[in-house]
Amino acid sequence: MKRILLGAIALTAMGAVTAQELTGYAGGLRVKETKENTFTGGVAYTHPVGDYLGFSLSYWNEGHPTDHHRDGVAGQVWVRSGYNEPGWNFGAGAGQYYYFDTTELHSKGSTKYTNDHGWAAIYSLQATYHYENSRWYNQVQLNHISPSSGKDSTTLLVLGVGYQFSGVKGDKLHLEGPSTDEAITLMAGQGITNSLDSERATIAALEYRRAIGRYVDWTVTAINEGSTAQSKRNGVASQLWLIRSVSPKVEIGAGAGFYFNAKVPDADGQRSHKAGLISIATRYHLTRRVVGEVTWNRVVSDYHRDADLFLMGLGYSF
Repeated sequence: MKRILLGAIALTAMGAVTAQELTGYAGGLRVKETKENTFTGGVAYTHPVGDYLGFSLSYWNEGHPTDHHRDGVAGQVWVRSGYNEPGWNFGAGAGQYYYFDTTELHSKGSTKYTNDHGWAAIYSLQATYHYENSRWYNQVQLNHISPSSGKDSTTLLVLGVGYQFSGVKGDKLHLEGPSTDEAITLMAGQGITNSLDSERATIAALEYRRAIGRYVDWTVTAINEGSTAQSKRNGVASQLWLIRSVSPKVEIGAGAGFYFNAKVPDADGQRSHKAGLISIATRYHLTRRVVGEVTWNRVVSDYHRDADLFLMGLGYSF
């Protein structure tokens, strides 16, 4: 199933040019195991293939039920009743969801937490209303997430607002436009440790990006995560990206790779740790050479120090 997920994402990146969809969601979530209700939200990029098939890449935040703060990214294959037609159309999707769960642990009067990672099946139903002569649409979606470890959740996203982009014929913007295929971007923002207290810090990063294929970028990023009580960490990340143009000036993409940390403090003293970096980015070409970038990054650690890194900045193409 994980191979299907990767194949779907690759096909999304390489599919025929068509209007691509970006949707934001907000609503409520029901945890089947504990019978709890909480908030939920997400964002999804969908790439239609023909009139009745589509692929999506999405991020979901499953709220804060007792002892769990879970979110993750999903890739799904969709069958739909129609595409880009005014009025209602309907769809059903299935795929894989890679989750990050901050879990509370109680031990001898003290409270601790862990960062659990894993795969889950995700099944979805959606109803979409397209307005006549408009690229905007509304959508209601029902998700069922079923991890192998239990803790099933059913999500009714009562509100979804989306926009259809016209797409761009050919390659990525920086391969077919006047700018070239390399860029240096300086970014700053906020880091949030994935603990039960969500410690925050000011962070910074310097990214080198190079296009290595029609829809593939490679980046090397130096990251300083600032300083919190839970994590004092910096390092260098190397990632591969799938990236698509959604308008004459806008690109969106998803990246994953290794995060090589400098020495960080932990219970065992100073030592290096293994970590990965999963990212979603939007890039906007302001001028011939200047590009703006906004990025969400998730550090996936092997020592319960996961973190969200929100960065924005300006880059120069050369």
